[in-house]
Amino acid sequence: MLIFYDWFYPGFKAGGPIQSLTNLAVALTPDFDIYVITGACDLNSETPYDNINVNSWNTVQLNENAVPITVFYASKKTLNKQKVGSLIREVSPSVVYLNGIFSYRYFMLPLLALKAFKSDIKVVVCPRGMLKKGALSGKAFKKKIYISYLRFSRLPNRVHWHATSAAELVDITSHFPINQGVSVADNIPKKPVAQFLPIFKVAGELRLVYLSLINEHKKLLLLLQAINEIDDKISLDIYGPVVDFAYWQKCEELIKQMTGKVQYKGVVEPAKVQRLIENYHAFILFTKGENFGHALFESLSVGRPVITSHFTPWQSLYEKHAGANVDLNSTDDCIDKMTVFLKMTQEEYNIFCSGAHVLAKNYYNNLETGQRYKQLF
Repeated sequence: MLIFYDWFYPGFKAGGPIQSLTNLAVALTPDFDIYVITGACDLNSETPYDNINVNSWNTVQLNENAVPITVFYASKKTLNKQKVGSLIREVSPSVVYLNGIFSYRYFMLPLLALKAFKSDIKVVVCPRGMLKKGALSGKAFKKKIYISYLRFSRLPNRVHWHATSAAELVDITSHFPINQGVSVADNIPKKPVAQFLPIFKVAGELRLVYLSLINEHKKLLLLLQAINEIDDKISLDIYGPVVDFAYWQKCEELIKQMTGKVQYKGVVEPAKVQRLIENYHAFILFTKGENFGHALFESLSVGRPVITSHFTPWQSLYEKHAGANVDLNSTDDCIDKMTVFLKMTQEEYNIFCSGAHVLAKNYYNNLETGQRYKQLF
């Protein structure tokens, strides 16, 4: 199987899709020879990853127990239609998997190049939440024109779609009703810890962590505005790469007025995320839309409740004693939901830590990963 995506291991700054692809590759290696064509640099970087050969194939081991895979790390100017076609011929895959739909080099070029190949190569496209209403609201006009072009060109008519949820299946069929089928196979997350570690909690104190890309889509500024309205002992540590510098500048201006409540801590490697989150009372992300939310799941997986929007797969969190969902149109609701956790005693808080861990374990144990992905490919 040949996978195309702009970023891949050891990159991590582009967020959840890299983790999704890495976990997918590890899960499939017992049954598939995995090849990946990706960029040589992480998000917003001009420096190639360490210990790779650029513009050539590399043998890569994704973790100590994984079967090695083969990765082509391309410099920005390397890939054109002819080069992509040449690489496809070199691999001679039975399946080509395109991750995301808005990349010229890693989506459009492979689709164009594949027109010259025999039809028995199965082409699978996973939009990774890019067709969600919230995701399409950013740069809405350009995305509308682009999707209209795709439908007019008929390029997606021969592809099979991978939806990672029932909701995404609806999004796909709404935008691309002509296709070779849509299969639902859930994202593959990290395994929950066997036993979560308790953390000290008193009423009137709350330590929050934000770990995500920093852009308008993730609504960090709204979160800061809500925290600024709370007088009690509440703190927020921010982790993640800045991808919208003008937006981050607005956030920084507010942070300077918040008397030490908020700190920016830089980026964190995926392998360290679970242990990092264990140091906080709750994970918080006021996102406009997540296809899965690996960081949200990793918080649940270590027994830490999450406070997030209604635009993720993680719904009815308060009823499940695993967190809370907030209304992004109401700053008051955002404040109220944080205040609930702020006022919790140790005994009350422990119930939500246990509920978060149970939710993650139930999700992970009910995955039919092998069967669904074999059916997809």
